[in-house]
Amino acid sequence: MKQSFHQKRSPFSELVGIKTAIQGKSYKLKIGPRHLNSNGSAHGGAIFTLADRAFAQAVNTKGRVAVAMEMKINYLSPVFVGDVIEARAKNIKEGKKTTVSLIEVWRKKELVALVLATAFNIKH
Repeated sequence: MKQSFHQKRSPFSELVGIKTAIQGKSYKLKIGPRHLNSNGSAHGGAIFTLADRAFAQAVNTKGRVAVAMEMKINYLSPVFVGDVIEARAKNIKEGKKTTVSLIEVWRKKELVALVLATAFNIKH
């Protein structure tokens, strides 16, 4: 039986500490000391990596194989040690060659980052 994308192993996501939630519909990360920048808040790269994992899940569906072409992130609020953040992605335009997604990163009910991303569809 073929694995769905969220069931496939992602060594980098594991290294960072990203966990699959809701059967691959979202991904979570508990911020620890290793995720901090020099100012004491979560490093933007940790938040971005979480968003990227959710994006990858969204664009690699329906038998499609896709890779990121472009991603733009807006950081809306700082995140700190102990916070659990969750990323959810939604495809807003699925074309033959590209897919555009909107990824939201939440801390409870607060939106902390917003990403607009485009993927190149290698196989459709």
